[in-house]
Amino acid sequence: MKNRKNYLKARKKQFKWKAIGWWSSESVCSKCGQKTIYQIYRYDAWCCISCNEWLDEICFDPNCPFCSKRPETPHEAYYLSDIEIGSAGEKKLWRRKNYQHKTDGMSKHKKHRETIVVQREAERTDWRYRADAGKAADFGRLECGRGIIR
Repeated sequence: MKNRKNYLKARKKQFKWKAIGWWSSESVCSKCGQKTIYQIYRYDAWCCISCNEWLDEICFDPNCPFCSKRPETPHEAYYLSDIEIGSAGEKKLWRRKNYQHKTDGMSKHKKHRETIVVQREAERTDWRYRADAGKAADFGRLECGRGIIR
């Protein structure tokens, strides 16, 4: 069963690489000699997955739609391919980078607990007031040593 899981993981990775780019079966990397050269569509650049390096240079034009957004390594591009605008991957990445959502949740929880405590305290004082009012009403009927005087 473990071999099947590993096989499925490898297929998933291959499918993902094929989804983000085009694989050249005939090209060989000049650095490592592997046949793992891909062209990633989004960045219009060739890369070697084994070396984890881009084979094309950046044009350094800040207005270039491809080079200006290109990450440092192809594996970062692989990782960022899951993160589209409004996707669950983007939200998860934002949560990883920004811990404020946890403290906000904690502060909201504390504020909610404080309001509950205040409400309960108000109810208790209200019951005490009612009990005191009842005692005051009973207090109007003063007790004498022999009986109740109205």
